[in-house]
Formats: sequence, structure tokens, C-alpha cells
Amino acid sequence: MDFRQLRNFIQVVELSSITAAADHLNIAQPALSRQVKALEEELNVALLRRHGRGVMPTEEGIRLARRAQTILEDVQDLANDISGHRAPLSGMVRLGLPPTVSEILATHLIERVMQIYPNVKLRIISGFSGHVQDWLQRGKIDLGVAYEGQQSNLIKAQPILIEKLFYIQSAAEGTQDGVPIDAHTALQQPLILPNPEHGLRARIEAIAARENLALDVVLDVDILTTMLAFVERGLGGTILPLVSVLQQVRDKKLVARPIERSPIDRTLVLMSPLNRPSSRLTTSIAEFITAEVHQMVTAGEWPGTTL
Repeated sequence: MDFRQLRNFIQVVELSSITAAADHLNIAQPALSRQVKALEEELNVALLRRHGRGVMPTEEGIRLARRAQTILEDVQDLANDISGHRAPLSGMVRLGLPPTVSEILATHLIERVMQIYPNVKLRIISGFSGHVQDWLQRGKIDLGVAYEGQQSNLIKAQPILIEKLFYIQSAAEGTQDGVPIDAHTALQQPLILPNPEHGLRARIEAIAARENLALDVVLDVDILTTMLAFVERGLGGTILPLVSVLQQVRDKKLVARPIERSPIDRTLVLMSPLNRPSSRLTTSIAEFITAEVHQMVTAGEWPGTTL
């Protein structure tokens, strides 16, 4: 076993394909297959499972890739230490964000990364929480921010904030912005909600079931701007985080009412994969994202949230 074999094996795990890894490494596919087989024979374990779309690491393969990544980075750090030079972070990090989070966080993070890590490119991909989790498991993204929901043993989820949900209604109905409403009353109103597959809808339905209420969903709408347009016209209310409607509230088109007595909230988590090794780059950017979110909440830049 040598460093070259370990580096190449990590590439196979990251790309979930020996062929793709061979192309990326610019070596022949049979030669890379022989390297993997040699590792398996030396360790006397299966490191990969083959399937129609490529390969998937076994538990032993995941452990090897993660330990190998740490060892290779430690060797590089040792070299940098001795030479007195530590290479700055560089490369691309692909980050998945839900649409409502992307609205407040994407621009902020990209600008801050450009300031602090000029050699790092942050690529933002937007999708619902379930999609973000799926992309992370399949290696389409490196990190994901999503709302806590169904857990996967392939993902590490670290809570980063708690987001309160508000009852949103048309300003034309005459209620003053900020007037509280209790959860039972809010859930009895005609509602415009995302489709049942959406995590927010599932959260609201779970709370309604706990309150023994049948929701009156007048419209299923997944596009936020369309949903808010219908609410503004008085076709129903909705339940959303405050950040999603800040501009409409400021323009006095909508009012946001805090939900009291059984408040409704949800937890935002930062997710990283457990089925492939984490690099110094992704670990550093994950810590950076957490620190930036906490700073925004503390400074009041993310209203309706707590740590």
C-alpha cells in the first residue's frame, strides 16, 4: 500500500466509478482496477461493490477512504510545517440550499468566500431539502443545508439554527403586522401550502395531526412568488419563515403574525456525507458556513431565527 494507491482509491470513491476516476487521473482503467484489487488482497476485505452505474464503497472501503484522506492531508501538513508554508485553501465546493434559505444565504456566502478564500469557488445549487439530501448521498454536492427531517445513516447533520414559522395573510384583511395568532387558530384557516412532498408541508401536517385538526388546503403551490401572490389576493393564508416574506411585509402587502401557544418551528442543519472522505477544504468551508450563519442570527440579519 502506498500514497499513490490511496489517492487513486479516494478518487474512485468520490466519483463512484473506476472508469470516471481513471479518466480524471489520466491512467488506464485496467491499471486502476488492478490497484483496487491489490488493496483488497492486501487488506483481505472487499472495498467496493460493483453495480450497473459504477461502484459503491463497502463499510471497509468508506473507512479506508476517510482514513487515507486524513493521512494524506497530515503528510501534506507536515511538509508545509517543515517548509514553513501552509498552502491556502483552493478548489471548488458545491453547496446545496433550499430555495428559502438560498434567498438570504447564497449571496452572503459567495461574497464572504470571495473575500476570505479567494482561491475557493463556491457553487450554489438550489433544491428542496429532500433533493439536497439525495444529491449529497449521490455525490452531486459536497455539503448541504436543509431542514431537519428524515435521517440517513450516510449523512452527518449538525443543527445550525431554529427557524420560527409565521402565519402569513393579506394586509388587505386589516390585521396589523405582528399581531400574534395561536397555532390552533392558524391551522384552521384556509391555507395555501406547498405540495405534500415538501418538508414544510409535512411539518405543518404533523402539527395539525397533533392538534386533531383537518387542514383546509385551498391551493397546492410550490413556487414561492406564486404562493405569495395568491395570499396577497386574499385566497388564503400560508405558514412560512419570516425571511421569505420580508419584502412584502415592508411593502405592506402582507402581514406576518407570530404563532404563539404551541409555536411552530423547524431546525436547519448543515449536512456532510459519511459515505466518502471529507477534505480539509470541505471541512473548513463547513466550519465557515456555521460561523457565518451564527453571526447573521446574532446580528439580527436573519429575522425570526434563534440559535
